[in-house]
Amino acid sequence: MELVNRVEIIVSSLEQREVIDILNSVRVPGYTLIENSSGKGDRGICHNDLGREFRNRYISTICTNQTQFEYLIRDILPILKTIGGICLITTSNSQISDDFSPSLTSLNLSIPIMQEVQKVEIVIDTSHIEDALNILESVFVSGYTIIKDTSGKGDRGLASSDIDYGFSNSYIMTVCTNQKQLDNLVEKITPLLKKIGGVCLVTDAKWVNH
Repeated sequence: MELVNRVEIIVSSLEQREVIDILNSVRVPGYTLIENSSGKGDRGICHNDLGREFRNRYISTICTNQTQFEYLIRDILPILKTIGGICLITTSNSQISDDFSPSLTSLNLSIPIMQEVQKVEIVIDTSHIEDALNILESVFVSGYTIIKDTSGKGDRGLASSDIDYGFSNSYIMTVCTNQKQLDNLVEKITPLLKKIGGVCLVTDAKWVNH
């Protein structure tokens, strides 16, 4: 297992091609693209409904060395400043092919534009998604991303978007910028999760402050 930086980027569909070109230019090992995401940021709500002009794209990749990471942040920053979006970084261990073995044994996140945050991931029954979003609004998070129609298994059984199943889950990702905000969110979301099931995962992270 090697130390890598996982980079999650959420941008408008109009910026998808430019972001992919950046990823290719810095030679990341690969990326995952999810098109059917929606959410809210400091520039308003972004839907994935038919007929909307703008939609979100969720892109996840990894950087295997410091130079690659710094070039990616440098190139993505102008897009975030101009159009909006989010770039969130967490450090992970990863098993990757020999072709992309890291040249450094550690990665430095001490870039001046980076801000320490808490990444919060919530998986919840889609029928209760509005309850979860109301909680997020009540603790004044800066925004959130929603990926609907996810499937999986928990202590209450299977959840799937297939017509053979009665229930599907939604994945919600947000960021807390201080401990008080995180404590309030956890305090308010816990009773809902105890009642209907689901999960809330908190991870130390940094994001590009633009």
